[in-house]
Amino acid sequence: MKTPSFRDLFENVPLDFIRSLDDMPVGIYRSSLEGKLVAANKELARIFGFDSLEEFMEYPLVNLYRDKKDRGAFIAVLSEKRFIEDLHLAFYQKGGSPIDCMVTACGVFDRDNELIYIDGIIRDITQEKVEKKANSRHHRLRGVQQMAGGIGHQLNQPLTVLNNLISELMTTPETPESSKNALKKIQEQVRRLNDIAQKIQNIKHVEMMDYVAGVQIVDIDRSF
Repeated sequence: MKTPSFRDLFENVPLDFIRSLDDMPVGIYRSSLEGKLVAANKELARIFGFDSLEEFMEYPLVNLYRDKKDRGAFIAVLSEKRFIEDLHLAFYQKGGSPIDCMVTACGVFDRDNELIYIDGIIRDITQEKVEKKANSRHHRLRGVQQMAGGIGHQLNQPLTVLNNLISELMTTPETPESSKNALKKIQEQVRRLNDIAQKIQNIKHVEMMDYVAGVQIVDIDRSF
């Protein structure tokens, strides 16, 4: 016997069954093409910030879309494909807060093969996106810290040698006074480079600053 697929199970779902799934961690619904809910569980109302399912049932679904054109595109694809799995859509909650959701939906068609209802499952992935972004930032920062540590270490060695050579030349009797003055200025710049190398090695977070032509670079003085 063939094992039924998720799509097979989704088609022809009884409305009472949808209403009975209030404890599910995802929103489950049936809606009309006109954008009215026919049936839904309470979790769907909670996802979209409504105090009650009854209030949500009267709300125009198109107003939930951040870009209202997305609903038309969603219906067009569903009419053609009959089934959509894990489609990312951007919505608003009742109070206007943006949320991101993953939608899986199956079309319900009449005898003329016209789409009449949409049965769907909605999962709120807003927090997942926030955590993913934070993790991505953490990994980028870790990469910057590792690279900066290596650069700082590589700079310190030749700068130390250069500083020692300058000090030796400045204390040599044969070095003219005019040259010593020039060497002193060079030594000051070498010390500045040493300070920069130390800051690069000790970067703890990344602060950006405007450079030229809209380009941003790391602000070393604010990043350690």
